[in-house]
Amino acid sequence: MSAPTETTYLVWYCKRPRCGKACKIQPPGIEPECRCENPVPGLRPTRVTQMHAEKPRPLQALSDEEGRLRALARNNKRVLVTYEAQIAEAWTSTGRDGLKHVQFIVTTPDGRRHAIDPALPGLHIEAAPAATEESPR
Repeated sequence: MSAPTETTYLVWYCKRPRCGKACKIQPPGIEPECRCENPVPGLRPTRVTQMHAEKPRPLQALSDEEGRLRALARNNKRVLVTYEAQIAEAWTSTGRDGLKHVQFIVTTPDGRRHAIDPALPGLHIEAAPAATEESPR
């Protein structure tokens, strides 16, 4: 947690006999205590600093998987991301180097489509095992 915050107020105290309570406060934020009908504020204000303790953040229950992923993100770990998808479209295009490259559009089991560029560094595409492949309909 970070350090508590503080606010400084200018407070004018009532000069009426038997009162002596705060009758004017700037900036507004605290209710004046003086209940006199016609308060008599002092000529100069008094500086009052009020400390504000930080409210504790609510705790959130995490699953084991969510906790593991947050730890990876917090530590800037190198990760390997894999997912299964079926090739929806494939074509060849000529790159800046003048060579032809294969491009893919794949569809994941949840129906989302993703463009895959095999020329990206670190990307590796391989066939899924035969047991998980679905036959074309």
